[in-house]
Amino acid sequence: MYRIGLMAQIKVLAHKSDRENTRKPGAQGGTRHCSTGKMVAVRMCVLLVVFVAGTMVVGDEHHHQQQLKHQQHQQQGKDEVTHKEVKELQQEKDSKQQRKSDEQHEKDEKPGEEDEQLEGEDKASEAGGEQPVQKNEEQHQHKQHQQQHQMQKHRRPNVVVLVADDLGIGDLGCYGNTTINTPNIDRLAREGVRLSHHLSAAAYCTPSRAALLTARYPARYGLVAEEGTPTVIVHVASKVGLPLDEVTLATALSAANYTTAAVGKWHLGQRCGLLGQDCRGPQLHGFQSFYGLPLSLLNEMAGDHPFWIFPLSDPFYQVLVSLWLVSAVTLWLLKWRRSVVTVCLVLVTLVLAASWFIHTHYSFHNKIWWQVSPWMDKYMNGILMHDEKVVEQPLLLEGLSQRLVGHSVKFIADHSQDEQPFFLYHSFAHVHTPMFTASHMAGRSKHGRYGDNVEEMDQGVGDILAALEEHGLNENTIVYFLSDHGGHLEAVDENDQRVGGYNGHFKGGKGMGGAEGGIRVPGIYRWTGQLPAGVTMDTPTSLLDMMPTLLDLAGLPSLPDLLPHLSPRDLDGVSIAKLLTDGEPPASRSLLHHCGRDIHAVRVIHGNLAYKMNLVGYKWQPGSTQCGWGIGTFCSCFDIEDYDYEPELFNLKEDPYEDHPIPTNSSQYVQVTMLLKQFLAEWRVRVPYPPSQFKNVANTMHSIWLQPFSLF
Repeated sequence: MYRIGLMAQIKVLAHKSDRENTRKPGAQGGTRHCSTGKMVAVRMCVLLVVFVAGTMVVGDEHHHQQQLKHQQHQQQGKDEVTHKEVKELQQEKDSKQQRKSDEQHEKDEKPGEEDEQLEGEDKASEAGGEQPVQKNEEQHQHKQHQQQHQMQKHRRPNVVVLVADDLGIGDLGCYGNTTINTPNIDRLAREGVRLSHHLSAAAYCTPSRAALLTARYPARYGLVAEEGTPTVIVHVASKVGLPLDEVTLATALSAANYTTAAVGKWHLGQRCGLLGQDCRGPQLHGFQSFYGLPLSLLNEMAGDHPFWIFPLSDPFYQVLVSLWLVSAVTLWLLKWRRSVVTVCLVLVTLVLAASWFIHTHYSFHNKIWWQVSPWMDKYMNGILMHDEKVVEQPLLLEGLSQRLVGHSVKFIADHSQDEQPFFLYHSFAHVHTPMFTASHMAGRSKHGRYGDNVEEMDQGVGDILAALEEHGLNENTIVYFLSDHGGHLEAVDENDQRVGGYNGHFKGGKGMGGAEGGIRVPGIYRWTGQLPAGVTMDTPTSLLDMMPTLLDLAGLPSLPDLLPHLSPRDLDGVSIAKLLTDGEPPASRSLLHHCGRDIHAVRVIHGNLAYKMNLVGYKWQPGSTQCGWGIGTFCSCFDIEDYDYEPELFNLKEDPYEDHPIPTNSSQYVQVTMLLKQFLAEWRVRVPYPPSQFKNVANTMHSIWLQPFSLF
């Protein structure tokens, strides 16, 4: 009943708001490119084919893994075709070409350009020249390209998801920036649908990306912070991560016979075995291949950091020296056999060395117990992996963006002619600190090193889009560009230069899960010929919506039908496919905004109308919407002002920047907050959250015995 009452109130408010405000032209969808009847027929056909194919390939986990291995073996076999097979294939193609040529001669047609070309080639062939052979090869390649284009039209669409890291909504030209050049992302917006009210599910990397891939709040499975824990996964060699029973978009698309790959930043847990073996990470969640950073960029990955630290001014190190000297003298005075003394001294030295290493490179003795030394971060967490193997240790920052993009471009080229579609999840390392760019990109932006980073990322977007165009995949590829959360407002380097993003006029930034600047992010969908071009949608949407939306656009069934062997689960995201294609908003709904495990705000949505109730306030510096200055400075999820008794309420359609709270004595405030509080109370009863995974120290800490190394 509370939902019925809430939606009735929202409809009344929406009707009133629509009378008072005129609709902006072009804000609600674009021209449809085909009739509704044709669209429905095509989707029904595709749905039927995909359902049958998906039913055939869906099995238990072991059978699915065996299928993947079999497909990989087949692919390897294709890559190692013998000379004899090539010759047979060429003979078969020549035979088909000859039959087509004979049929063409039998027809009574006017001579055209193709006939003249064939006639010229026949004459030249009779003369025995080399030029006809070259022309014949060019014609053959042209026909192959046409066949490939036709094949692309009749298969399910490819999916390319491009994720920026820490990018602010105000950092892009298509969202109003005038100091940073982003022509390729701006082109995406011109050719697709730009979402102006697009929301992240968290203001930190790990929970945001988990929500993106699973369409579920990460608080449901404990991948969020509690007070006294880290806010994200902090080590490659740890046991925390995305639970194995959570279904990702890659899992769903793999079941639909997609070739899946993750490139770039993962940050959802590697789950390595003993001695760093079997570090499968993304491959445990539906991705058939992985090339990238298992963790994230860290500031400590730049510069040199010493391993040997032994300040004798520190009492701890004085004790170590004293213990070793006392042990050595004692053993000498005992006058044992030399071999016994040597063994005992070695054992004492090893014990003291282990104590030195743990105290120096770990922080168990500090409040921030999960931290390690800068040297450990650089050499243990700063690695690049290809599938289960470490290929760079430590990570080489210069040229990293180009290496990641190059791998994605190669993936597109390798699978452009496959019969099955592909899913590429490319997660940029930019624009997270530390700021670094290739030499040819440095110093180009008016916005300093941060701007250089954004422009280098934009160039990577351009390279990936160019690869799609080069292989004729534009019309059969859905591209989705987004940022994982808002820009880091507090980030200032040692030279007092800002190295964090800009969130426009929205208040707050990274780390503030209830602040609009922390969760309002860029979002662009492009599907040439299927989605309208150059359209802006003001309807509130979420990163949670990615999986149901892309499955819907691809004509695939929902998760229960696609993966019937899985236990039932609630999704927090909804499909916005009709919004993208026809401008039709999804049904009214509410969104929760978490900061760690706690809920800091609630948003109710009806069409373009949105009310937001803030339950907490952040302790911003006077005159700003940030909590100080510095690379490691964030607003805490726990050091807050509690508004629970009298929360703030905003009408985001009329007041998107939250400048004017609705008066607490107004009937509008009383009705909306009462209904939202009731919704929140019933949610907490219906969906109890498990404890944070990060609360388990043994699983969260860096476990040296799980560390992958490049030597193995």
